[in-house]
Amino acid sequence: MEEKFEIFYIRHADTSGAPIEGASKCDIGLSALGEEQIKLLAQRFAGASFDAVLSSPLIRAVKTAAAVVEKLEYPKEIEIVPELKENGSTKDYLGVDMDFLGKYFDKLTLCKDEICENFKDETDEDNDKRAKEIIAYLKERFGFGKRILVFAHGSFGNHFIPAAVEMGKGNYILSINNTSVTKIKYTTDGKQRVSFQNDFSHLRPLMPDYEFTV
Repeated sequence: MEEKFEIFYIRHADTSGAPIEGASKCDIGLSALGEEQIKLLAQRFAGASFDAVLSSPLIRAVKTAAAVVEKLEYPKEIEIVPELKENGSTKDYLGVDMDFLGKYFDKLTLCKDEICENFKDETDEDNDKRAKEIIAYLKERFGFGKRILVFAHGSFGNHFIPAAVEMGKGNYILSINNTSVTKIKYTTDGKQRVSFQNDFSHLRPLMPDYEFTV
């Protein structure tokens, strides 16, 4: 039977834009809409099991991940991965400390591995390199038979998702809406697939008047 390794890449919920006291100006909280979005996202994953839940250290990603983890069958903890932070964050800022994050969720661990040595996020090339190193790390650490949740950001997703399937550079920008889910799958036949991308169908209750237009 063919085995697979699956990564579910999820962007954080809508943000308020307001700075959080004690955090960098780049580390903002969720809006009232974002709080509603994470409830629906959590319902989508209710009862599911994964091998790990990884999150950017930024508060908006951690809060989004926490809502989902509360509804999962397993695991019940979130692993913070500093390298998943958003592009253009305050230089050298890797998030608030773990005690501060504990105000939002009390079952946190910090990734014990340094995935990217002295990583930067100043240019597209820097972010491409970071994304490729994260993908290589996830493949080596987890591998076939595993599936994981990754909570991160929209701009960084435009490096992470192409790197995951070796799309290479191109004149494109991926749409990655708040709380959208992108599923990436690797199989033992050597193929890599984007099973779906930017799926935010769980938000339909917040969009009763939405219509598809051409």
